[in-house]
Amino acid sequence: MTRNPRDYQRRSRPEPHPAELERKAIILDYMPTGYYADPHREHRDKPIAQAVGFRRFTLLDGIPIGRVDLFEEVTLAREVPRTVVIPPGPRSPRPRRVTALLGCLPGADKRIYCLPLQYKDKELVEAIRLDLESADPRVIVLDKPEALASVAKEKGLPEKILVVPRRPLRYEELSDLAKRNLEEAIVRIIKARERDFVEFFNIAQPINIRLHSLALLKGVGKKTLINFLRIRAQKRFRSFEEVKRALKTDPVEALRDKILEEIRGEAKYYLFIKPPSPNEPFLDYLSRIEKSRK
Repeated sequence: MTRNPRDYQRRSRPEPHPAELERKAIILDYMPTGYYADPHREHRDKPIAQAVGFRRFTLLDGIPIGRVDLFEEVTLAREVPRTVVIPPGPRSPRPRRVTALLGCLPGADKRIYCLPLQYKDKELVEAIRLDLESADPRVIVLDKPEALASVAKEKGLPEKILVVPRRPLRYEELSDLAKRNLEEAIVRIIKARERDFVEFFNIAQPINIRLHSLALLKGVGKKTLINFLRIRAQKRFRSFEEVKRALKTDPVEALRDKILEEIRGEAKYYLFIKPPSPNEPFLDYLSRIEKSRK
């Protein structure tokens, strides 16, 4: 069955927070003294890392809790700004109004665990704890990075944390090093998600009567495609090696090149990444893969 590409256009609905959408990511660049060109001004004088998400290849920047290494996997926490009043004390005879950044992560027990990024400021931590925990009993304010790492570990996620804001990055906002590392990171994600991407080759369909989704991959010609579809009609593929034998090209490299093209906004048809414009055809195979695997 073929459909008009416009059926796959993006719908106007709020995007989930990147930390909710992705859950974990791979580090592309780490800048311990900040990044002058960071689109989030509050990040420019702080240690900052850029990363790519595991689930939807979302480009991200955020504040790492502790040092992170290139290509390291990290758990994503929400960046939450909170303004609190610190009562008079030894440091100030008058109340202080302070806006702090928190990294918040839902736990396996449905509670929300938040670490103030200025966790060494004990007065600030106590003011935030009083403010948040009195407003919502589900919120637990932590005072040590190790405690938030334990929350991630209990959920089966990496112990290193990257605290990310709501707005993701665009490709052109990546640092030069992050752009160079993006290709390798995408390969690592594709290989780690082999079962998911093999499923793409099992479910890929025509876009219209003249064009098949698989024909958008580099190295897939008309004769190769016809032969591949004939083999697929007889059995489902279970590994990249099986796909490679039938497709006569490396599926990891073909997927890498297509995903990079889409992230850069250079594609005519988008199979995996949401296009920069709602008027461009989007087939959203990552969502289809998730549905077919359930």
